[in-house]
Amino acid sequence: MRPLPRPIGRGRRLLLLGLVAIGVGQAAGAVALARIVQWVFDRLVTEWAAGTVSSLTPGELTLLVAGPLAAVLTTAACRAAERVTAERLGQRYVTEVRDLLFDHLTTVPARSIRGRRSGSLLMRFVGDLNALRSWVSLGLARMIVAGVAVSLVVVMLALIAPGLTIAVAVVLALGAAVTVLTSHRLVVTSRRARKRRARLAGEVSERLTHVGVLQTGGQGQRERRRVGRKSRRVAEAMVARARAAGAARAVAEATAGLATVAVVFVGALEVHRGSTSPGAVVGALAVVGLLAAYLRDLGRVAEYASGARVAREAARRFLALEPLADDPTQPDVPPGGGHLELRDVHLEPGVKGVSVEARPGQVVAIVGPNGAGKSSLVALAARLVDPDRGAVSLDGAGLREVNLESLRREVGVMSPDLPLIGGTVRRNVTYRHPKATLPMVVAVFEACGLAPVIESLPRRWESDVGESGRLLSSGQRARVELARAMLGDPRLLVLDEADAHLDHQTRDILTAAVLARRGTTLVITHRRDLVRIADVVWHLEDGRLLEEGPPERLLGGDGPTARLFREAAPGDVVGSGRSEGLPGGGAR
Repeated sequence: MRPLPRPIGRGRRLLLLGLVAIGVGQAAGAVALARIVQWVFDRLVTEWAAGTVSSLTPGELTLLVAGPLAAVLTTAACRAAERVTAERLGQRYVTEVRDLLFDHLTTVPARSIRGRRSGSLLMRFVGDLNALRSWVSLGLARMIVAGVAVSLVVVMLALIAPGLTIAVAVVLALGAAVTVLTSHRLVVTSRRARKRRARLAGEVSERLTHVGVLQTGGQGQRERRRVGRKSRRVAEAMVARARAAGAARAVAEATAGLATVAVVFVGALEVHRGSTSPGAVVGALAVVGLLAAYLRDLGRVAEYASGARVAREAARRFLALEPLADDPTQPDVPPGGGHLELRDVHLEPGVKGVSVEARPGQVVAIVGPNGAGKSSLVALAARLVDPDRGAVSLDGAGLREVNLESLRREVGVMSPDLPLIGGTVRRNVTYRHPKATLPMVVAVFEACGLAPVIESLPRRWESDVGESGRLLSSGQRARVELARAMLGDPRLLVLDEADAHLDHQTRDILTAAVLARRGTTLVITHRRDLVRIADVVWHLEDGRLLEEGPPERLLGGDGPTARLFREAAPGDVVGSGRSEGLPGGGAR
């Protein structure tokens, strides 16, 4: 598993040193102000008590006016610099984590991700990253600055009034101990809140994506109640988290208040015994007043830390998903015409010991009832997933023995699971080959009948297809998806039920494009007319290969393929042992 980067990592150490310097600057300002207050108070009290109040010298007057101003301005400038430096540190860290997660996303097999709720993935790339950024820029950075400043201020306070320092240190230690005890509850509530937010995000995302189903089904009221219930659970979890966070902040606030009280009482005793001066007590109070601001900030560190801990747990679970192994130094796919071999391949739960071969240029129709393992088999052929056992090769090279980039250029896939992406028609058609030449584009335009589609769009080639291609009709989407898969004339073309729900014209274009290809084509289909034009048929059922052979033999015999298609008209769709007519094709 790839490890998450550390906040204190390469490229961010200078920023961390900058935060330490800012903490030193803030401590210097606080100590300077305390010393000036002590000096002024001791002098005035002493002279008043002796009845010898004298005027200040020019130097003393300058110190009295400029000193506090310089100390306050130094502290303010350091606070401003801290915010910018902390945000820069957080953004650099989150950028590295985001790049890692997205890079991992591009290498994990789609079937490993498909079982996960979209809300959980959305939380990982939005909510979790925001939690990590908050921890680094608002929690870790503040802890570094405040830790340095508090430590130095306490050391300097020990030089002013050792007895007062002990009292303040005891209070700070007690506050830290109570904060640690309350942090566990904060982690638990943060984890629960994240889980419920992810579920709610998934529900809303799914309803937005399939709002037409909701409306046509007349289930608006039921769905509102469902989302409402999850919203209330999120609200309850967030309130519980806020309660735990409030407890942490209350501890910090109480620590600051008790530190002030300790200085007053201990200082009074020290002055009474003559072991310290009133000015030292006043100076210590000024320092504790500045410490109170740091303590309040540190009270939120536990909140940020708990959120980041939950986010890191989620990120590590995602990074634990096994990616497709790829070594860019491996050779490219060797030259060839698309000779595909699968030898005793197993993939749970879809494929069980299948051995088949597709020769260069063949059209292979893959048939069988729903859930037979057809999509899993072509996913293995395209190396969208690796087999649990067995081997897959293309033109004599094992798919695991060549680099993925060259394999992706040689394999085109069209599937309902691979919709169009947001953007223009141009972007979608050239997605696999962004630098496709004009002859390549023209060839795929002609093969896929894209000219009428382009002419019908408002901005032609630059028209937006919408999310998942929703601004196009189903036939237009199918042609653009086919063009995307066929651009570059891949030696292996995989069509996973690409002919489903198409009108006659688009289906004819797809059939013609398949027949005109030079490379090998795997077609998952439920249509007998498309099976008839194939060179060979693979019949799968329950993950096993039942029959293999030319369509005329399998359709004309008495085997499982013939029985599957026996009752279907040429244009019908066959499913689990029955025919299902679709609008525009075959009998109903």
